[in-house]
This record gives sequence, structure tokens and C-alpha cells, in this order.
Amino acid sequence: MPMLMISLVVAGLGLLVWALWSRTFRRATVNGPVVMTALGALAGALLPPQEPLFMESKTTLFLAELVLAFLLFVDALDVRGSLSSQFRGVPLRLLGLGLPLSLLLVFAVGLVLPLGLSLAVVLAIACIAVPADFSPETSLVRDERIPARVRRWLSIESGYNDGLVSPLLLGALAFASAGSTSDAGRALAVAAPAGVIALLVGGALGAAIGGATRFADSRGWTEPQSMRIAFIAAPVLVFATTVLLHGNGFVAVFVAGVVIRVARGTRGIEHTELSLVEDLSWLANLLLWLAFGFASTLLLSQTYDWWPAIVLALVALTVGRLVPVSIALLGSEATRAERFFIAAMGPRGAASIVFGLIAANALPGEEGFMILAATCMVVLGSVVIHGIGGPLLVRRLWPASPTATVSSTPR
Repeated sequence: MPMLMISLVVAGLGLLVWALWSRTFRRATVNGPVVMTALGALAGALLPPQEPLFMESKTTLFLAELVLAFLLFVDALDVRGSLSSQFRGVPLRLLGLGLPLSLLLVFAVGLVLPLGLSLAVVLAIACIAVPADFSPETSLVRDERIPARVRRWLSIESGYNDGLVSPLLLGALAFASAGSTSDAGRALAVAAPAGVIALLVGGALGAAIGGATRFADSRGWTEPQSMRIAFIAAPVLVFATTVLLHGNGFVAVFVAGVVIRVARGTRGIEHTELSLVEDLSWLANLLLWLAFGFASTLLLSQTYDWWPAIVLALVALTVGRLVPVSIALLGSEATRAERFFIAAMGPRGAASIVFGLIAANALPGEEGFMILAATCMVVLGSVVIHGIGGPLLVRRLWPASPTATVSSTPR
């Protein structure tokens, strides 16, 4: 009980610090995840060591999965334009070429260098390290100094890439946990349908929820407050149902969000209807970063050979993003400045943390520990590189104009 109360004090104090000085932090190019990670790390350094390791907790994994489900749902509802427009031009290049090339590059580096890691573990780390996630950097994709089309391209990439990578991660874990080649084949055969189940369940429930909310709204059966609650219940229902049916909950939640947006028709979804789920997802995201900072201090304080994790993290955050994305965007409609910004801006966030927790819980022992180490290195490195360098790069490429502002959405 005392430790629980201490955890609540740390969480409450961290949230209060961010809430009271958020504008001041942003002016200093410091975002919420940076602040919460630093506060969590400080708490981890000052409090007595905790066992078992926080990031290996099943409860932590479950809560982190729910956070990611909410963030994916909000991403899906926020993406604008038709489905066909989302899978052509720059978004198609980023997802169809840039993402596979990034995975292959990180995977190749992990195999070529004498890191002492198994093939499956290297693949799992690549899946953790590559997906871009703008949930910790929403101020960037809402900054009106950045061209609107660039923000839209990055939002689409952030929304879809973790859903595309998660089946590959599950396959790698199934392969790693198998005792033989035949066992690996059976494990992969069981893991493969998870994506299909997710598409079916997410599509069906998304159509049902979207149609029901549209019908109830048109009949005057609902009101703004209750509709906000409906958009809180939707991702919980979709995620839990899909997991019960042995599907990929993350893919299902994102698919459901896209289908709900389409099912609402021309009226669309008003911002007031999403304000509660957006605020809740951001609150949960801040708490996840606070917990991550706390756990990272505990993990990095352990005596261990860190250099394989550091190497893969640096590769994934630098050339592992810059080179593949630059190649993917050659000859595209993006300008040179836009291509450089997109290639440089690949922050890692909740998706990488959750993927790392999933992998660590599936592969206990030294392999799981190495995956946790790589996750910490990737995410902490991204917090520094993208959290601080991102706003500076925006100022350099697109100096502020009198009409350019940052969205007032509380992110």
C-alpha cells in the first residue's frame, strides 16, 4: 500500500507540473513526454529499487496496450480524406516502400554486426524500433508552420505503420518461442490469422458503431455528453472483443476508427464528440511516459552489456529512418525541404513501448532483457532527438509567419 500511494503521488505531481507550465515548456521546445519521462526517471532514481522489474509486469503490459488502443482510435478518427487518397502518393511510398526498407536495414545491421542476438530477437527489435508514432509529438503535426499536406502525410503514416508491423512482430515472437522448426511453423500458422480476424472484427464493429451513432444522432436520441462517452466505449469494446477472438486488437481498433469515420457519412464527427476521448488518451499517454521514465531508470541501473542495444537504437533513429525514407520519396511530389523533414521526423512512442513490453513478456530471460534494453534506448533516444530537435528543425525549415500558429488543442 505505501508504494501504491507513492506511485499516486508521483503521478499526480508529474501531471500537475505539466499542466501548470505546459505553455512555458513548449516555448522551450520541451513537450509533455520529455517532461514526464524526466520526472519518472527522477522518481526512479530517488525511490528505493522495486522488484520485480516494472516493465516485466503483466499489469503494466495490459495498461500500456489500452493506452495504445485509444491512441490508434483517435489517430483513425483524425485522418482526413477518403481511403483511396490515403493510399497513394507520399503515404503509399512511406508505408509501401519506406517502412519495409527501414525494417530490412535495421534487421540487416543486427545480423551483420557481431551483437550475439538471435535472428528472431533482431527481427523483434526492428519491429519495435522502426514504427513512427506521433502521439508524443502531436504539437508537430498540429503546427501550422508545417505545410498541411506534410502534417497529413505524417498522420497517415503514424496511424497505419504500427498496425502493419504488429503481425510481423507476433510472427517473430512465435518463431522465437518455438522449440523447433516444425513448432515454429505451427506457431506462425496460429499467429498469421490474427490480422485477418482483426480486419473482420474491426470492420464489422466499426460499421455497427458508426451506423448506430449516426442513426441515434439523426433521431435526436442522444446528446453531446453521451456521444462523448460512446467514443470512449467504442475502442474498449473493439479491442476486448478482438482479443477474445484471438485477433490483433491494435489493428482492429484502428480499422474500426476508420470505418466509424466513413459510416458517419458527410456529417462526419464533430470535435466536441471527440474531446473526451482525445483528452483521456493524452492523459493516459502522459502517464505511460511517466511510468516509462521510472522503469527505464530501474532497468538501466542494472549491470549489463548495453552496446548491442545502443547500436541498434542509434541505427534505427538515424540512418535506419533517413536513408530508406529519402529513397522512398525520390521523385515524389514532396519538395526537398519536405522530404528531409519527413525523413528526419520519425519519433517513437507508445507503439514502441507496447511492442517492447509484448516482446519482453513473450521472451523471458536474457533475450527479453535485451529487448527491454533496446526499447529503452530507442524511446529515450527519440525523446531527446525528436522531442527537442523537432521544433528546432521546424523553425529552421519554416520560419514563423504572422498567420502561422500552433493548434490550441491541449496536447
